[in-house]
Amino acid sequence: MAKLKHITKYHERALELKYKGYSYQNIAEDINRKFEKSRKAKFTEQSIKDWFKESGTLCETYRLYAQELDAFHQETVDIIRKAGVRVREQNFRLANEMLVALMGSQNDGVKLAAIKELLDRVEGHPKETLQLNKINFKEMNPSDRWDFIPYEMQLALARNQYPDAKAEIIKKWVDTGE
Repeated sequence: MAKLKHITKYHERALELKYKGYSYQNIAEDINRKFEKSRKAKFTEQSIKDWFKESGTLCETYRLYAQELDAFHQETVDIIRKAGVRVREQNFRLANEMLVALMGSQNDGVKLAAIKELLDRVEGHPKETLQLNKINFKEMNPSDRWDFIPYEMQLALARNQYPDAKAEIIKKWVDTGE
């Protein structure tokens, strides 16, 4: 691999643009535009490719450059993530303290809402219960009753996997609700 005694400004620019995902053609055009006064010869797409190929002038330099920037970006993301967690925790504590304070309100409606919110956070929202009886099923249309049949049973019915008598009972219930 060719070793560089020093990295020129156009090499630095090439490293930066490659890391940002520019194509070799775009890198060559950018460098030629930026450094046209300092160089008479123009860089071609192939010369830029040669810099970054396995035995190229910038291959090892680019690998180290990319590693360093990747580590820096990861560190930045970690800092931001930790700051976000800290902000969420502080706001969560503040919200809970405010709910507790609202429980001391003179208004019973405010007290009840604060208590309900705290209980929902600690215990979870209560599950909805459906009161189903034969009257409700009889009043439904058959397609709505069909939705109450578990998917596995629907498949078994479609594949004729039930004995005829059992299949008829299920179909009658879907049709009539009885």
